[in-house]
Amino acid sequence: IILAEALMMDGFNIITGESHGIEARGGASSAEIIASRKDIFDLSVTLPDILVAISQQAYDKYGKKVKKDTLVILDSSQIRTGSIPDSEDVHAFPFTRLVREELGTTLPTNICFLGALVGISKIVNMDSIKKAILNRVPKSSGSINLKAFELGFSLVK
Repeated sequence: IILAEALMMDGFNIITGESHGIEARGGASSAEIIASRKDIFDLSVTLPDILVAISQQAYDKYGKKVKKDTLVILDSSQIRTGSIPDSEDVHAFPFTRLVREELGTTLPTNICFLGALVGISKIVNMDSIKKAILNRVPKSSGSINLKAFELGFSLVK
């Protein structure tokens, strides 16, 4: 939702979809964004241009649907390296471990992923993504979420 909001700020048309069933408690859940500066006619993602996998369960479920040029971002502290996909654009960082060590909690790990995604893809303007983060997280956790974003962004430098 944060990325979708930033993309809209940057002039993209957006369609989003989420899957949160009983999987949301530690298993494989998903969120999809279709973004285009033109009209959007497809309502679902079949083969993603970008795949972010935070857990082994999510990767096992969704990682089989990658193309040769799909940007794949994985948490190497959560996903077995032997399961890395066939894409030629794979980035694996120990997000969960780094966030725990640097920030003392794993709660903003997803925002750290977002920082790496923006750093690698340059898909959105920095002002837009930071504004979207602050719009969507509780005010009391804005600072730690921005730190998590910066940590992820710094990994790709």
